[in-house]
Amino acid sequence: MDISVLWRPLTSGHLVITWLLLTVITGGRTQHTCNQCDCTISDPDNGEKAIINVKPKCLEGQITWLSSYGAIRLELNPQHAGEYRYCLRVQSENIKTIASQEVLSRTHGNYKLKIVNDVEVQLSPLFTTRGRSREFCISGPDPIHLYLETERSAEDTGVAKVKVFYDMEKTSSTLRYSPMEECRPCTDRELLRAYCSSDFVAVGSVDDVSHDDVEETSVIRVSVTRLLSQKEAIFKKPDNGWSRPHELKGGIHAPHLCGIKHGEGQFLFTGRVRLGRPVLHCAPRYEQWKSVLEMALFNDEVECSYGS
Repeated sequence: MDISVLWRPLTSGHLVITWLLLTVITGGRTQHTCNQCDCTISDPDNGEKAIINVKPKCLEGQITWLSSYGAIRLELNPQHAGEYRYCLRVQSENIKTIASQEVLSRTHGNYKLKIVNDVEVQLSPLFTTRGRSREFCISGPDPIHLYLETERSAEDTGVAKVKVFYDMEKTSSTLRYSPMEECRPCTDRELLRAYCSSDFVAVGSVDDVSHDDVEETSVIRVSVTRLLSQKEAIFKKPDNGWSRPHELKGGIHAPHLCGIKHGEGQFLFTGRVRLGRPVLHCAPRYEQWKSVLEMALFNDEVECSYGS
């Protein structure tokens, strides 16, 4: 796919579930509520394994888990009704992390057979990682509970540290996405919305495109000649190497399956920081964007201004 068209990635689909009985870690439970979108937690100083209950209050953010030798029970609850896509990505340093989803198994009672109602917690395995995991997503109308357990081996040296990136995005339960639709072009309306609401908006060119097989993403290296907006330092002056005056550099992620290729010319790059990395939303050619913007300004349809 040439990056010369409007582009809008969506997220991955559902997971295949395999059932396993829940294995409980010996040790106590501690409670931790993320009052911020990002929070830091750690296991007890006494070296005992513990299960730490974490309940973030934001729709997206990251949890930094230090001295990670026990387990985290992570509750993702958007607090509002509707269908949501819950996505997770993990970076595990000096330790292996095993991620599963908690699922309730219900047994209905039968008074004739003297069977009482019973609810059992089971684990549905999602992934195991030592290093960087790819993105995993689960869709559903209810809050989910994830269980992240660590396992240390003789080859693991140094301080154990795990970063958990989470994202809860409201979707429509009537939509069913296919791989082809994940890379469809943005409409003019979507482009105008992205221009005003994205975490980054910049004009620049593509230096190169590389592919990360572990995370199943493409990384687009960009030279920015005009930075309109960014919430985080995605595009910045390179520490070394040559660049033109006032030119900034940065990388943007996109799904590998879209087959993005190097395109010549200037583009308007828009997107959001998601699961700890900048992700491309729309990238029209700059000439095409100027045409869309001029028409929108004429019809008074632009809700923001960056002086362009």
